[in-house]
Amino acid sequence: MLLLLLRLSRNHHRFFRWILACAAIVILLILARILPFGGIRRKSSNKTMSATATTSQQQRDAGSLLERRCSEAVEKLVDLNVNFLAIDFDQTMIDVHTGGRWKESASDLAKHLRPVFLHLIPEATRRNIRVAIVTFSPQTGQIREVLKIIFLAMSELMPIRGNDQTWSYQGNGMRLGKQEHMASAAEEVMARLQLGVTDVGKSTTLLIDDDPRNISKCLKDGTRAIWFNPLDPNRLLDDLLRLE
Repeated sequence: MLLLLLRLSRNHHRFFRWILACAAIVILLILARILPFGGIRRKSSNKTMSATATTSQQQRDAGSLLERRCSEAVEKLVDLNVNFLAIDFDQTMIDVHTGGRWKESASDLAKHLRPVFLHLIPEATRRNIRVAIVTFSPQTGQIREVLKIIFLAMSELMPIRGNDQTWSYQGNGMRLGKQEHMASAAEEVMARLQLGVTDVGKSTTLLIDDDPRNISKCLKDGTRAIWFNPLDPNRLLDDLLRLE
């Protein structure tokens, strides 16, 4: 239509040019009604905001559920008179294995903390279950920094035993696996009277570790232990509830 009017305008009166301009305006108005671009953008923006709000709510719900399940798991430990919780670091508390050679910052390493321990450790501490980190890593200083970043002042209540040659176990217990690590950490807990736990023993101790060999040695030594599955971290809570 526009082309036809244009051809006519070249050969006839300027009246046709006026018609051409009017026709163009009418066509633009029609297109504006058919394609309300602004409305499309607003609808798209509203959908994005709605999706973001939904995701945030789902994350809050998941966090609340995890917190509630951790509380139930700790309640089970209290019922069993467990007062000392020894937790492995690499591939257990965190979702990577540093091999004792972590070169990045403690802040970067703290990002790898598994959410289940973010809830489990504070709840255990609140119920007067003392928590210790037992690891073969020599980087205990960096692990201490990670605990400070995540758990703040609570981290001062947590002994760390790693292969850093800063401690020794002089007792008569088993020295294989994580057994001497746990025994030494338990001695520190009982020596610090302000921690309020003076009766740590095999029957009141629980090891959580991703290495089946450490679990096997622990069980053989008469101490409770749970194998931590790095591929299914929240299964830990089910295993805690099944403890006897």
